[in-house]
Amino acid sequence: MESKEIFDVLSKSEFNWGKLNRIYGSAHNSIIGFLSFAWISLSDKHSVLDGAPSPKTGKGRKGQYNADLLLCVDSKPFIPVEVETTVKNYENKLKSLNDYSDSFKYENIGFELLYLGNGGKNNKHNWDDIKKIIISSPTQNSIALISAVKRKTLIQNISEGNSLLARNEYYPWEIINIDCWICDRKKVIIERNLWANP
Repeated sequence: MESKEIFDVLSKSEFNWGKLNRIYGSAHNSIIGFLSFAWISLSDKHSVLDGAPSPKTGKGRKGQYNADLLLCVDSKPFIPVEVETTVKNYENKLKSLNDYSDSFKYENIGFELLYLGNGGKNNKHNWDDIKKIIISSPTQNSIALISAVKRKTLIQNISEGNSLLARNEYYPWEIINIDCWICDRKKVIIERNLWANP
C-alpha cells in the first residue's frame, strides 16, 4: 500500500486514538484490543487473528518471532501488528514484522504496523533509530509506526482510599501525544499527529 492509503486507514474515525489515554497501566493487552476492535469495525470483511503463528517454521522455537496480531481481510493476513512499550525491544519487533512480509506464505500483506509506547525514566522513547533502519532497507515493506509519548502526572481522580490503582507503577503515566510515521516501498514518507492531549 502507498503511504497516503495507509494514513487514510489509520485516520478513520474507528481508530479513535484519544481513547487510549483513558487506559491506565502498562496497557499492552488493552492496546491490542483497541486495534482489533477498530479494525473489525471498519468492514464486515475484516477479522483478527490474535496470537499470530510465526512465519518461520522449523525445529523448536529458535529464530521464530510471533506478531501480536494479524489483521485480516477475507480471512487472509493483511497487517501484521506488534505492540511494544519497552524501548530496547523496538528493533526486535521490527524484525518480527519483516519476517511476515518476507514470507511467501503472507503474500497479501498490505503494510506492517508497529505501535511504540514509552514510560519511565529508564524507558525514554526514541523512534528515530527505527526510522533510519526502515529508510536504509532496500526491501522494507510499507510500514506504519504509531508513537505514543507519555508523561508522569498527578492523577486527579484517585483518592487515598483507592489504593488498588495507586499500587500499579504505570498508573500515574498519561499519553500526551500520538503520532504516526508511514513509509511505503517507494520511500514516500508521511508524518502526522493522530491525537494530542488538549
